[in-house]
Amino acid sequence: MAGCSDDFLAEKRPYGSFGPEQVYGDWASVKLRLNYIYQKSLPYAKGYGLTRDNYPPDLWPVGLPDLLSKNTDEFPGYGEYTNPTAVWTNQNIHKYFYYGINESPWKKMRECTDVIVRVNESTTLDDDQKHQVDGQARFFRATRYFRLFKRYGGLPVVKTLQSTLMGDRDSLCIPRTSTENTFNFMIEDLTTAGSYLPTRWEEESNDWGRITSGACYALAGYIANYYASPVFNPEDETSRWEQAYELNKTALEKLDEGGFGLAYEDDPGTNASNWAKIWCTIGMGDGNVSEAVYFMLCNNVAGDNDLWNCWEQQIRPGNANGSSNVCPTAEMIDLFPMADGKRPAEAGLYTYDKKLFFLNRDPRFYRTFAFPGTEWKFTGSMTELADKCPYQTGSDYQLQNWSFYPSVEDAQNELKSGYFTDLLGDGGQSIYVRKKSQDASLGTSALYNFQTDGGFQINGQPLLAMRYTEVLLNFAEAACGCGKLDEAYNVLLRIRKRVGFTGDCGLNADIRTSRAKMFEAILYERQIELAYEGKRFDDCHRWMLFDGGANQATINPSWAPTGWGGNTCTYLGVTPLNDITLHKMEIMFDPTQFTGSKSSETDPFTMLGIERPKALTLSEDMTATIVGEGEEAELTFTNKNVQALANFYNQYMSRKDIETMTVESVVTNQVFDTKLYLMGLGYGDQENNPGVAQTIGWDSRFGGTGNFDPLSKNPDTSVPVLDTETTTE
Repeated sequence: MAGCSDDFLAEKRPYGSFGPEQVYGDWASVKLRLNYIYQKSLPYAKGYGLTRDNYPPDLWPVGLPDLLSKNTDEFPGYGEYTNPTAVWTNQNIHKYFYYGINESPWKKMRECTDVIVRVNESTTLDDDQKHQVDGQARFFRATRYFRLFKRYGGLPVVKTLQSTLMGDRDSLCIPRTSTENTFNFMIEDLTTAGSYLPTRWEEESNDWGRITSGACYALAGYIANYYASPVFNPEDETSRWEQAYELNKTALEKLDEGGFGLAYEDDPGTNASNWAKIWCTIGMGDGNVSEAVYFMLCNNVAGDNDLWNCWEQQIRPGNANGSSNVCPTAEMIDLFPMADGKRPAEAGLYTYDKKLFFLNRDPRFYRTFAFPGTEWKFTGSMTELADKCPYQTGSDYQLQNWSFYPSVEDAQNELKSGYFTDLLGDGGQSIYVRKKSQDASLGTSALYNFQTDGGFQINGQPLLAMRYTEVLLNFAEAACGCGKLDEAYNVLLRIRKRVGFTGDCGLNADIRTSRAKMFEAILYERQIELAYEGKRFDDCHRWMLFDGGANQATINPSWAPTGWGGNTCTYLGVTPLNDITLHKMEIMFDPTQFTGSKSSETDPFTMLGIERPKALTLSEDMTATIVGEGEEAELTFTNKNVQALANFYNQYMSRKDIETMTVESVVTNQVFDTKLYLMGLGYGDQENNPGVAQTIGWDSRFGGTGNFDPLSKNPDTSVPVLDTETTTE
């Protein structure tokens, strides 16, 4: 335990009134102790930033606009770390390192260490039992360290149980060690766990969801990728990529041995309909392998033991009794590839039309976003919700969420949003995140209990924190780092073919001969394949995509990304996120054809005497090709319903991209503070443990600025000696 406040030093018994001899002397009680570790360490299913039952040290992004993810290009507006008016100091930086006694990550890591130490001291458990418990506890200890490692680099490494006696306070204040040593400690924990745990549990009915050997190596591989990425590897040391390659390769081997893989690899379904089932059928059923590598099992039981997954409730529109808290950016809509795999700005079979954005897109597009003129069915009755839900049952539900404005001037105002049809009113939006949704049209059983009061809140859908596709992408990135470009290319082909692409899948041939272009192609594929799964902030952080690391040298000259040409964004050929203004996309009635007061009585369809367009089921062929040239050029459709929807868009609708990044009425881009790449400790962190040195570039609680260099293999870990006794935060 790194903390050494008087509160911590008070005698603590992590298992109530029982002693370790009793708890660790019986296999049944040991498993209960281990289950407690799972409960306290698995990713949080109830939604970060949406409740107050979680804390920054627990943050494992799952796709919601949380404290970290909101800073990316997935969500409109500013995040806390990209707001150009924010000034971060050790007085106000978020508490990832320490958050009170009971919420401290160090307390939770101590719980894991307690299990590791005590089971190995047990005289009644056999070696297999010890290894099972030891391995799972090591995995979760590593996840805890990894959460902090990403923010700070080097940390205090505590491998043994520390004393809880007041007289031992000085020995408890463990200093930070190097980032390299912290990394090695996590890898040691995970590879040891990987050697102890099975590739698949024999008693799956009881143990499905427990950590496997493959999950251990998968996390180790990802941590190794992080350590090899520019934020921690500015000189681009090849040896780090080589280690990452071996760990990710082993992860795939272990997962394959355990029967994990790309679900529905040979049967993508229409418009990736089977790909969309991954989050609904995570077991071995439905004739497919499981894609779930690391996940949390949830339940749909009401009461004190509820473990509900908040996702379905958060993404569904208000007129389906959802909370509609997840809104994508227009930039993400425009980012997805075309139906031939080419990017929208590239020359290919299809030309991208920003107004008819839904035509000719990557099959994954239709399962990632929901847009006006489509069905989005669910299981549930809404007969008692007539005042807010325009449909009787979820099987009738469709998105007819068209907006309109009271005046032409308002419609032209880039900062204003409209009023939405279908009882959505001011609470509507044009594009919703559909990904991971339990779409009833997929033919899967609902894992939620739809309620008149609460909607989809009681939801037992498992929460996937890492899946096989991500491990493949981790492997591809490590292979690229080692110069094994063909191996990386083959991974990208495999991932795209799984959703229905053929041939070269739209991948450019030049990525096979350029390490920089291959890296960029992999990051792009991650942005598409892993959209709204909570992965984007890590990618932006470790590759310094906010500004390319251009200002790192102003903090410390040795931090300049020299191995990446001095700027990672320039190296990759991408626009820094700091230079991008993010928008919310709106599909509105063309104000030259219709304007009306913001009222539920004002229905543009009635006023114009037109019918709502027939909602697409997403089983249609969504492609349309241009025939002819010049003024005679016209779109030729394969499906009449798709053509009808496109005609409706063209005849009545306009696309509006609403500015969501303004400060005092001045439109500005996001600005990520350079020193947030290597975060500093808060004032209370150092007050709680005066043994930890502050990061360079941040003010120290002891006066002056920090002296700890996270990128040094031999950092200065000294801190000033205090003349007075340390007080608690």
